[in-house]
Amino acid sequence: MPGKRRDDPNPVLSGIAHTAASLAFFSACALGLGAAVYAMGDADDAGPATHIALFEDAPHDAAPVLKARLDARDLRPTRAVADEPSLGVTYAAASVPERSQPLEQGDAAPQSVRINGHTVRPGQALSDVTAAAQSPAAEPVTLPRAPISGLYERASIGRLPVIAASGVTPAGAYARPFENPDGKPAVSVIVGGLGINYTHTASAIDELPPEITLSFVPHARNLQTWINRARAAGHEVLIEMPLEPYDYGRVRPHPQTLTVADVSSNANKVDWLLSRGTGYFGVVNYQGAKFATDRAAAEPMLSALAKRGVAFVEDGSLSRSVFASTASDTGTPFVGAAHTIDDDTDADAIEKRLLALEKIAKDDGSALAGGFAYPVTIDVLQAWAGRLEDKGLVLAPASALLSDAQRVRQVTAIAAPGAGDPAP
Repeated sequence: MPGKRRDDPNPVLSGIAHTAASLAFFSACALGLGAAVYAMGDADDAGPATHIALFEDAPHDAAPVLKARLDARDLRPTRAVADEPSLGVTYAAASVPERSQPLEQGDAAPQSVRINGHTVRPGQALSDVTAAAQSPAAEPVTLPRAPISGLYERASIGRLPVIAASGVTPAGAYARPFENPDGKPAVSVIVGGLGINYTHTASAIDELPPEITLSFVPHARNLQTWINRARAAGHEVLIEMPLEPYDYGRVRPHPQTLTVADVSSNANKVDWLLSRGTGYFGVVNYQGAKFATDRAAAEPMLSALAKRGVAFVEDGSLSRSVFASTASDTGTPFVGAAHTIDDDTDADAIEKRLLALEKIAKDDGSALAGGFAYPVTIDVLQAWAGRLEDKGLVLAPASALLSDAQRVRQVTAIAAPGAGDPAP
C-alpha cells in the first residue's frame, strides 16, 4: 500500500493561513479608506453636533458674561449671602418669552417637567414650588365638610341626597358660593375624570383655582376622601353619571351605565351612583351620545335628580341633546357646557378653545366648558385663569350658571364650617 506523501497540505494550518490573509486584506482596506476620509473629508460634515458655550463672545479684557437662562425670572439668590465670592461674571438678561405671550415662529419654548404632581420650570426647585403651593396666601376658602345634616338619608346602599325640610337642596348647599357684584361676564370650566390617577387628581385639586369645578368617577377608590380633599381646597364637586353612547355594544361599559333599552332599571342605577359619596351639588354626564337624544330615557333620570334636589350638568360633548328642554320640564337645575376644551391635547389648541369660551361669555354673559385632568390642561388653565381679570372676565364655579339660580343662592343659609356630620 503506497505511503502518504509528505508534501500534502495540513487542512488546519491552511484554514488559519487563509483567515489571517483575509483579515489582513480587509484591515488594509479599512485603514486605507479611513486615511482617505481623514485626508479629503470635511470635519463639519461628520454629523450632527451640539455646541455649548458658557460665555458670550466678548473682548479678552472684559468680564465674562453668562448666556441667558431658559427662565425669564431673575435666578439670583433672593437673600444676601455673607462673604459671597465675586467670580467676575455678569448675568445677561433672559430673553425667553413669558408663557402668557404666544411664541413667535422659531422661538424656543421653555420646557417644564412634572414632579410629584407639581409643574417645575427651568430655574425652579421642587421645594420652591411646593412651598409656594402650601403658603397661607395660596390656600383657598374651605367648603363645609360633607355630609351636611338634613341633606341625606341612609339607605342600604349608602347615603342618598335629599331636600332638607327647610327647602334647601344639595344643589344649593354643596355649591361653591359666588358673588359677581360688577356683573362681569363669567366663564366656568369643569375638569373631570378624577379619582382614577392619583397624581392627576391631586394636581387638579392642589394646583387649579378653587373656582374650577371638579368631577369624579363614581367607581374611584376612596371617593369620599377625594371629595373631602377637593372641598377642603375650595372646589365644588360633581359625580359622573355613565350614559349610553352609540358604540355601547362595542366597548366595555360601566356596569351601572344608564341605557335607553332598559329604562326600568335606570332608577336603581341612579340611586347606586348617587350613593357612592356625598358632598356633590350635581351630576355630569359621562359619554351618553345615544342616551341624550332619547327623551323617554332622559325624563325619568332627570325627574329622579329633581326629587333629590341634585343638579344635572352637560359636559359639552353631546349633540342633539334633549337634556336642556327635559330638565326645564322636570324642574331639574341644569346647565350645559358650550364645548370641551381638550379634545386636542395640544396646548395651543386648548388655548384657542378657551378664547372661544371667552367670546361666548362676553356675548351671552356666561359660558361653561368641560375638560379632563391632563397635565397640559392643568398647566394651561392655571395660566389662563390668571389673565381673566385683565380681560374683564370672572372665573365662576359651574353651579353659578345653573338655570335655577334661586336654589343655588340658598347655600348661604347653612354653608358654615362645622355644619357637617362626621365623614362616612
